[in-house]
Amino acid sequence: MRAVVVGAGIGGLVAARLLRRAGLEVVVLEAHTYPGGLAGSFHHRGHRFEAGATLLSGLAPGAPLDLVGRLVGLKWPAEPLPRGFPLLEVLLPRGRVVRPVGREEERAAQTEAFGREVLAFWRWQEDRARRLLALAPWLPWPPEREEVLALAGRIPELLPLLPDLFLRASRRAPHHLGFRRFLEAQLLISAQATDAYALYAAMALDLPHLGPGLVPGGLGRVAEALAEGLEVRYRARAERLCLAGDRVVGVEVAYGGRRKGEREVLKGEVFLLDVPPEPLLGLAEPAPQDGWGAFVVYGVLPFRVEPPLYRQNARERPFAFLSLRPEGEKTVFSLSLHTPLALWQGLSREEYQRLKVQWQGRALALGEALLEGLGEAELLFAASPLTYRRFAGRAWVGGHPQTHPFRFPRVRIFPNAFRLGEGVFPGQGIPGVALSGMRAARLALAYLGLREVQGLVGRPEGS
Repeated sequence: MRAVVVGAGIGGLVAARLLRRAGLEVVVLEAHTYPGGLAGSFHHRGHRFEAGATLLSGLAPGAPLDLVGRLVGLKWPAEPLPRGFPLLEVLLPRGRVVRPVGREEERAAQTEAFGREVLAFWRWQEDRARRLLALAPWLPWPPEREEVLALAGRIPELLPLLPDLFLRASRRAPHHLGFRRFLEAQLLISAQATDAYALYAAMALDLPHLGPGLVPGGLGRVAEALAEGLEVRYRARAERLCLAGDRVVGVEVAYGGRRKGEREVLKGEVFLLDVPPEPLLGLAEPAPQDGWGAFVVYGVLPFRVEPPLYRQNARERPFAFLSLRPEGEKTVFSLSLHTPLALWQGLSREEYQRLKVQWQGRALALGEALLEGLGEAELLFAASPLTYRRFAGRAWVGGHPQTHPFRFPRVRIFPNAFRLGEGVFPGQGIPGVALSGMRAARLALAYLGLREVQGLVGRPEGS
């Protein structure tokens, strides 16, 4: 039996590894020349830059990448960060606050910055995050029919979480203006909303404590490690799903590179989509009215930068997020801003270029407040929402603001076809999309009747 995975993003690759472990023939189709998608790394003028995601987390015991690694026998190419490591520095109107690795260390930093009144919030956040992390690999939302019984069996564990289901995070936060600005900035980069609903916020705020790690050579090494040993067909663009009744029977593929001009219908029993399904069905891909796009400036600095390697300017809007990666005696960086999608639509070439120059100047001005000398970059270039649209082959690249718990789409598209990736589990980066890959693999195996839905979790490869 064959599983066809469309898109070699982290979610697609996780699903592919798990399905291969279960004994299926697995083929992964990837339109680009390297894996990872928006969690990949690309080469430009001798340097590796991150396509989108820059922070790796989820390596802690029981966290998503730890679970996946044990299941498929994979050692992640990452250096875990020790407790106390200054992971992220946030610039606020009245000073700076560092988010270190380690809950006790973070509570101390928060108390010093905002006073003891914030401790109740962090105790609540820790409790909810721990509960959600324990449930995450088995918590389907919204549930498919195979998952209803599993969800019902978790009701005793879910009950303590219900009071927060429809609350916004701000309802749990103290009325401290500095802390609220800090919270808005952190949630915007992790939940795509300055006031996410409370349960999503609790989990999103936990990224520094899920086991962060540094990846020498760039985050794309993670995708490369997942892709190793899989049949990944690069420069293979999926163009259309082929249906027979209510089932998918194949995907029409157009090849590039050495196979340029070749086409085929690749058949299979199950299909997992790490890309939006609508274009493969001849439909327009919807974009949320309140969704964001990304404007990113990439560069190389002629000096080495010491930690914190992640910095956020929350002193003024739009909030800017700076990611740094030492490369010998130089530093590769990306500096990102959220930007309204509508701003970039319907522009002439000249208008587009003027707007791009304007936003690059704005980004660098905000970035200079985070790191003096940012403007000294030896190499500097920028990507707009239109750049990401061309790169990803999607109508838009950005986040669904997590303002309520019903913004997750259904995972099952057809009885034997499932979506995964950031479109299913947005905002929480690699841990979230890894979970989406685990879930899609379980559903695919359940459809094939190869094992029980929960049987995917808990037995490492080779055991």
